Amino acid sequence: MTIMKPGLAALAVAATLTMASGQTWAADKVSFAFDWIVNGTHAGYYVAKAKGYYRDAGLDVDLSRGFGSGDTVKRVGAGAAMFGVADASAVIAARANEDIPVRMVAVVFGKAPLGVIYLAESGIKSPKDLAGRTIGRTASGSSVNMFPGFLRANGIDRSTMREMVADANTLLPMLMSRRVDAVLGQTVNLGRYKKMAEQQNLTAMGMNYADFGLEAYGNALIASADTIEKQPDLVKRFVAASLKGVAYALANPDEAAATVKQMQPEADLAVMKEELAELQSIVLTDEARTNGIGYASERRMGANIDMVTDALSLKRKLKVEDVYAAQFQPKPPILPSK
Repeated sequence: MTIMKPGLAALAVAATLTMASGQTWAADKVSFAFDWIVNGTHAGYYVAKAKGYYRDAGLDVDLSRGFGSGDTVKRVGAGAAMFGVADASAVIAARANEDIPVRMVAVVFGKAPLGVIYLAESGIKSPKDLAGRTIGRTASGSSVNMFPGFLRANGIDRSTMREMVADANTLLPMLMSRRVDAVLGQTVNLGRYKKMAEQQNLTAMGMNYADFGLEAYGNALIASADTIEKQPDLVKRFVAASLKGVAYALANPDEAAATVKQMQPEADLAVMKEELAELQSIVLTDEARTNGIGYASERRMGANIDMVTDALSLKRKLKVEDVYAAQFQPKPPILPSK
């Protein structure tokens, strides 16, 4: 019988415990690209990292900012990032027009926050009031891409508007200086506009496409077709840990915002709290409360595909399974709890 020395025995036990807890070198390395600069909508993923949800799932996740949903879709499709956050309409368009091999593996935003941000002082109160106005927008992006559908749903002639195309970082100062009457963007980021507007005794407001005839899913977790096919267990673990972080962030917004601030000092704490407040209704739809965060129904996804195909005049019509892998929805459902 071989007797192990006390020191070696302790090391062996420590190694065994470490492997059992999934806390160290056995973890799968994962790159995760966001859709935009770090903000409150990403708080759940920082929570998942800080609280060890990823670690406990055997994952070592590297978080990085994005440069728009379209760019993130391309990065994931090309293998530059294993997972990403991107708007559902961007995924549908990329699959239909360019056949980029990506699919949604969880739909985090049950209601897309795409819309129009404006100042109350402009007199804008409804979609009809946008006619004849000057609109600031980027060259591309989900809010820009879906704008024609929003106008069509509300009977607005786009030719009556003047559109100023600019870099995303200049839209806020353009609106505050009144160079434009409204800008296209994600209403979940309204907090940034409110903060700047209040400093000038103005009132920033948002108009969500989904509230005016263009209901759609929003941000989703995406993966490449190759990752889904070859590493389904890794995808399952990543989705569950990510959604657990989102659920915790929604239930504990102050703590979640502080977590992001600690890991990303340049992030604005007050603005992130505003964004997390906006997220409540965007993530926790009736569908999500029944089936869990991340769930998307085949019926609604099919309707989304039809709407995006029509609004963007896509090259081909897709099936639900072309853009959405439903098998990764966690069971039991994940919902916020203190």
